Amino acid sequence: MHYPTAQTQSFAFHLSADLLNIKKDQLDANLDEIEMDLLSRFYKFVRDRRLMYWVHWNMRGQLFGFEHLEHRYRKLTGLDAPNIPVEVRLNLNDIIRARYGNDYAQHKQLPNLMLMQGDMPKGFLEGKEEAECFARREFIRMNESTNTKVHFFRHVIDLALRGKLKTAGRSLANRIDRLLESRLARVLAFTGTVLGLLSWIAWLVLLATR
Repeated sequence: MHYPTAQTQSFAFHLSADLLNIKKDQLDANLDEIEMDLLSRFYKFVRDRRLMYWVHWNMRGQLFGFEHLEHRYRKLTGLDAPNIPVEVRLNLNDIIRARYGNDYAQHKQLPNLMLMQGDMPKGFLEGKEEAECFARREFIRMNESTNTKVHFFRHVIDLALRGKLKTAGRSLANRIDRLLESRLARVLAFTGTVLGLLSWIAWLVLLATR
């Protein structure tokens, strides 16, 4: 997803299978071909965007991360994948912890953070559920879950920038955000605005009487 525009580009098994004209009953026999197409399209997209910031959730290991994607691409195509530099990979989980403390949400942090903002987003699946969907070849449900998470990441960033992200942490940032959300803070802000306007009016009146 492109953050400023919220435009989303999906790379999913069912989309690649459709482009390759592989029918549902032929999926198992063509999984490598489908994955190769998916990764090839993904890295074609990456090639011109390598130095943009890539927001992710704990994708920093060999089993689940950018390195795993690079490994699969290399194994399937025999080519090196366009590398996304570590410096532009932003782990949203780490960023939230740094600002709101390690206790910003109970384990499992992603679904619990979602619940703290309101209802659980429709279509969300946890990792185990996504693996079960893959085993059943329910690729559309997997893609819906991924899109749900990506949209939530954008929502989290937006809330955090506005000081409105709800967390369970007890850090100073949490206390400041809660203070600014309080009725007293809003009253004080309104009072300050009114006093500022009155000061300007008094200053203009003073100038007019000279």
